[in-house]
Formats: sequence, C-alpha cells, structure tokens
Amino acid sequence: MSTPAPARSSSTTAPTRARRRLALLVLAVLIASAGVLGAAPGSEARTPPAGLGGFVPGTLISDAQMFAGTSMTAAQVDAFLDQKGASCTRGTDGADCLKDLRMDTPQRAKDAYCAAIPAKRAASAGTIIADVARACSISPKVLLTMLQKEQGLVTTRNATPKMLREALGFGCPDFQTCDPKYAGFAQQIYNAGVRLQAYGDPARGYRYQAGRTYDIQYSPYAFCGYGKVTISNRATAALYNYTPFTPTQATLDAGSSAVVDDVCATYGNRNFYRLYSQWFGSPTGASTSRYPVAAPLGKKPADPFADVPYDSTIFFTEIAWMNHMGYSTGWGSGASAVYRPYDQIKRDAVIAFLYRAAGSPAFTPPKVSPFKDVNSKDTVFYKEITWAHSVGLAQGWPDGTFRPYEPIKRDAMAAFLHRAAGAPAFTGPTRSPFTDVHRGSEVFYDEITWMAANGYSTGWSDGTFRPYEPIKRDAVAAFVYRWKVA
Repeated sequence: MSTPAPARSSSTTAPTRARRRLALLVLAVLIASAGVLGAAPGSEARTPPAGLGGFVPGTLISDAQMFAGTSMTAAQVDAFLDQKGASCTRGTDGADCLKDLRMDTPQRAKDAYCAAIPAKRAASAGTIIADVARACSISPKVLLTMLQKEQGLVTTRNATPKMLREALGFGCPDFQTCDPKYAGFAQQIYNAGVRLQAYGDPARGYRYQAGRTYDIQYSPYAFCGYGKVTISNRATAALYNYTPFTPTQATLDAGSSAVVDDVCATYGNRNFYRLYSQWFGSPTGASTSRYPVAAPLGKKPADPFADVPYDSTIFFTEIAWMNHMGYSTGWGSGASAVYRPYDQIKRDAVIAFLYRAAGSPAFTPPKVSPFKDVNSKDTVFYKEITWAHSVGLAQGWPDGTFRPYEPIKRDAMAAFLHRAAGAPAFTGPTRSPFTDVHRGSEVFYDEITWMAANGYSTGWSDGTFRPYEPIKRDAVAAFVYRWKVA
C-alpha cells in the first residue's frame, strides 16, 4: 500500500478507524495465506472475548438450534425472564418488565410458515414467545437472544413503551422510523417468527441465501467496505436478511463493548452470537477456544473523491463520511471530483463545514457584514460566515476582519470546534497533555485540552499539538468526524 504525502504526520492523528481498515487489509492476506498453507482460520492463541469463541461470519447458528421451536416451554421462558430481569422495575411511564408483562393476544391463522395460534387473555411474555416459537418452529432461545440484542429488554432495569413497541426491531430499518402496523410486543414476536422462516426460504428469493458467497457490508455506510461471506445454512441466511451487516475484526475484538467513534462498527450479528453463547451455549457447536475472525475484505468500496483512494488514505473513512453527510463536496463533480486532502484549509471553508455539520440552519444573512473583508458580493461563503458570527462561532480579529482566505491554524480550529459543540464548560488541566501547549502562553489552552480530553485530537507522537501550524483538509475531516460521531 502507498503511504500518504510526507507533508502530513499520520502517527498521532490517525484514528483507530484507519488502523482497523489497514488491519483488515492485512487480515485478508493472512486468511488467504492460511487457506493456502492449510492453517485453520481463527486459531489464535489469545483468549477470545467472552461469548465470541468460535465465531465465523458464515455460520452464525446451526439450523438445528435455530429451528428448535420446542426447546423451551412457556414456563421455562418465564423463569428465564424472571432470572435475567430480576432487577427490573415497572417504568414511571407504565411500561412493564418482561417478567411482569401480561397482555391479550389475537388469534393467528395458519400461514405458509406458522401454524395457527389461538387467542389468549393476559398472556405472559413467556407464553407469547413459546406460542410463536412452537407455531413457527423458531427456537425460543433465538427470540430471547434477539430481544436482548435489539433492545436489551431481557436484562433492562426499566423497560420503556418504545422498547416494547419495537421489541425485535421488526419493521424498523436502520436510520428510519418504524412501521406502525408491526408495533407492540406480541406483534413484534409473531412477525419476527414468520419472517425468520421466510428469510431463510430460498423460494422467497431474499437477498442472502445459503450456499452462496456475498460481499456483505460492514455497516450501513458503503464506504466502510464489504466482508466476503459464504453463508453455510438457512439459519445464517435468515439472520443476515434480518440484520444485513457483518462485524469488522475491531468489532469482534471489542467483545461486548462498542468501538469508539466508529461508524463502520455494527453489533447486531456479533451480539446475537455472543449473547446466545453466553446464555445457551455455542449456537454452532464450534470450539469456544477459537478466536473470532471477521469476514475478509471483499468488494472494495467506491472512492468518495478521485484523490481519496480507499487503500492509501489514512483518513479515508472520515473524508468519505464527510462526503456522505453532505459536509464536503470537494471540487468538480462525479468521478473526477477531488477533495485535496493535503491542502491547507482556509478559514471560510472551515466555517462552511461547521455550518453544514450544524444542519445547515435557516438563516438570512445581513445586508451589512460584521466583517470588513467579507461581503455578499465577493465572498462565496458569506451566508455561512455571517451565520457563524451570529451564533458566536466566529469573532474575527480586533481590526474587524475575518480573513476568510487565510489558512486556519490548529489552535483556532480547536476554538471553532469547541464553540460549534456549544462551548461546553471545561477548565483545562494543570498539566497539559501536549509539550508545546501551556496555560498562560496559549490563548486557546482550554479549547485545545478540551479536544484532547474528548479524544478529538491526540497530537503527534512527539507529544506536541503544534497549535500554530496550518491544519490540512484531511485532519479537519478527522476532527469533525470525531466530534459528530462521538
């Protein structure tokens, strides 16, 4: 892989996302080599994160485990909910814990995937789950695991109406509102049971099918890349159709935790495997001592800009995210558009980024500019700059200028970002995290140390922040990404 332009330092501001992406590239080579040499994937000596031992992306659960509809009785499910939800108390908004829930359920007619279910009065959660499990031949263990991985309902201390209404996330696409016709605990359980059967049925032609190899996205953001997954069975196909993302290696390495500031990390299928393993034993029968291995890189994502290639740009994810969010469109259009990542960024462009990051709020710019070197006729970002002044984001210099075309220095970028975040109260530490930033000699000491405290900047490997150096466009993308994604 090529390295970035030497004019920038990557060693201190490179985020964990970049390192993970490069690690995935290496992982793909290692896995391919292991196949040639006959080594078993995932045979690392280190201890797997709890519940993830034996994870492989192509087999999330066996068909035998998935479709064991009578593996628990209603009484056993209720007892399980009593145990796991022992600390749960009824919410102040009236939402019941699963262990206490009682509700009437309608009669369900037989369909292509589920037997008929009679109406019940004051049915417990265990009864609702067991009835659907038996009728649809979906293991109650699977439904319990999905209740936890979707909403945390099994172990929550306080359920909410929303958690019960969207219990299994069915009819709730990522980043979209849920379909009201599937709302409610009983509706969620039943429709999920039906759909898990349908999702695995090759006759229905859903996107993922057993016995085929796919490039499956690591996250809803296509720029995060694709893992190459060979789906081994109907049950795994059903789960990928339900949650169509495969975890990155960083996501698996994190165990039960989230990966900090990473839009490329998704947890649904990781958490399904982990929770099922911890509650009911391995869902696949694989050795739990084997370290989990993510899907190797498959199809390469499209470059957001012609000069921001996927495999040789440290801040690829951050710049691609900026483009995806509409914060930066670069120069030009289509496949020839460029971002110029290693150019110094000017003050007017930074304000434009922050205006868009604020949601491009409605604003009527004044007829008279607050800055004598900014005017509505000649200044491209007149609206954005005057908006920034109106909200206290940009104050300019004592001589009344804004100097829109000057490169912005790293200290001023810290000040802008702190104000854009709402100027949260923060008093910098007595001891600076950077060797070249000191209280009393640095105007923006609190803002710079606020950046460090929140992980928005780590500086360089020599311990410096270099406050008076002009900042480059790639680093601005990294700062904004960390601020907005954190």
